[in-house]
Amino acid sequence: MVATFELEVTKVKYETHDVFSTYLSRDNFDYKPGQYVILEIDVEDLEGNTRPLSIASSPTEGFILLSTKIRDTPFKQKLIALKPGDKVKVKGPMGMFTLKEDAKEIVFLGGGIGITPFRDMIKYAADRKLAIKLTLLYSNKTAADIVYKDEWEAFQKQNPNLKVVHTITDDASWHGRKGRINEAMIKEFCSDVNTAIFYICGPPGMVTGLYELLKTMNIPQSNIKIEKFAGY
Repeated sequence: MVATFELEVTKVKYETHDVFSTYLSRDNFDYKPGQYVILEIDVEDLEGNTRPLSIASSPTEGFILLSTKIRDTPFKQKLIALKPGDKVKVKGPMGMFTLKEDAKEIVFLGGGIGITPFRDMIKYAADRKLAIKLTLLYSNKTAADIVYKDEWEAFQKQNPNLKVVHTITDDASWHGRKGRINEAMIKEFCSDVNTAIFYICGPPGMVTGLYELLKTMNIPQSNIKIEKFAGY
């Protein structure tokens, strides 16, 4: 049975112009890297007073980090108005989109706010010193949309097995890699596409497109794990 916890807000911050993070007390809340929770807030909203949110913090960290797209709904507006000391209810953990700790190689394909469970898994692998070759291919419209922008370099320094690649689709000022994640990009950074485990998380259209791409590359379906972020 899934438990419900009442956790305290300890910190709030904007990650980007439209992504907001809420830090919660950890208490006795245990979970696997990649899982999600149902967040409940006392608010009247036609879509209800709960939302599923991936946990962005690693089980090795002393807090629960939830990050979400800001939207003009009563739920989201109440969420970003919370202050340290406020309490929220969290039901969980839930989900099977979890880190395969015995994998030799993992490629994370992320877009936008779909990065949240990948931060969790990548931080966990670094802290636990797991011997997995990890590659994150992270796609955003502009450089300003990169979530946890200041952390990726630190994670790479902490974990020599990690490579983070940003690719931007709509930003003339960006001098790095451009364009959507494609087959050539995947093959460039993946040592062995036949044995690597692929995790895809992002907007539904992106997830579906990348899933179909991996199938055309003859990636075994058992090596593909997906999580869709509808409306976030």
